[in-house]
Amino acid sequence: MHRFEATQLVSRLAGDAPIVSNLGPSSDELWHAGHRDRNFYTYGSMGLCSSIALGMALATNEEVISLDGDGSLLMNLGTIASIGREKPKNLTVVVWDNEQWGQTGGQTSHTGTGTDLEQVARSCGITRTKTVSDLEDLEAAVSEALITDGPNFIVAKIEETEYLPVAPVEPEFTLYRFRNTFVKPRQPGH
Repeated sequence: MHRFEATQLVSRLAGDAPIVSNLGPSSDELWHAGHRDRNFYTYGSMGLCSSIALGMALATNEEVISLDGDGSLLMNLGTIASIGREKPKNLTVVVWDNEQWGQTGGQTSHTGTGTDLEQVARSCGITRTKTVSDLEDLEAAVSEALITDGPNFIVAKIEETEYLPVAPVEPEFTLYRFRNTFVKPRQPGH
């Protein structure tokens, strides 16, 4: 499964839900899949994609989707523990797992030598987990996650391909556009 096709699929399934994307190719591909103001591109924030999505999920009743990468998530495993502790019902984390540190030269990441991020998530108290390796299984997993209380944690095994052109995204404007669409604060007691 290639990340761009998988990103197009998740973007289509997301409807109007906010999507937070990991730096580099993940954000570029989300932009190419269909830029919208509800996409939050995390350029320059390696390791923080799912942390940002967690904060959003805790601040709203809307479903929030994180498109993270195995290398970035490995840099901040504490975010998985925080998600497991907070248990936001409206958060779905999709991890693009190419078993590489793609942004630093394609070195084999920990997931390429035995680290199982689905098991890490389960050990942190996230019970709704799945590992998928094709578009059909990804579609089923994401579709179920979007109608089921989470948190949901999906590891999507992908193959690297040529990178798409860098998206013309400016972080300040991403924040400005996104804030203008994020208008449903969580109500006290919910």
